[in-house]
Amino acid sequence: MMKFWIIAILIYIISTFILAKYTLKSNRKETGERIWRFGNGRSTYWRILTLCSFGITVVIMFILHLVGIPIL
Repeated sequence: MMKFWIIAILIYIISTFILAKYTLKSNRKETGERIWRFGNGRSTYWRILTLCSFGITVVIMFILHLVGIPIL
């Protein structure tokens, strides 16, 4: 079970890092500096990014399970 959580956490961290690297600047420009600075734009961005990273992690873990790679 420990191997499952280590793999899941690593996939989550890597997917969050990659998504943030490619979307942070464009989202900051799109929402505007004033909205971004006062928290509304920033909290919404990180909430959506977290949910997307979680979804990507679930999909990758499901694919690994279907392929037959023993995770547990």
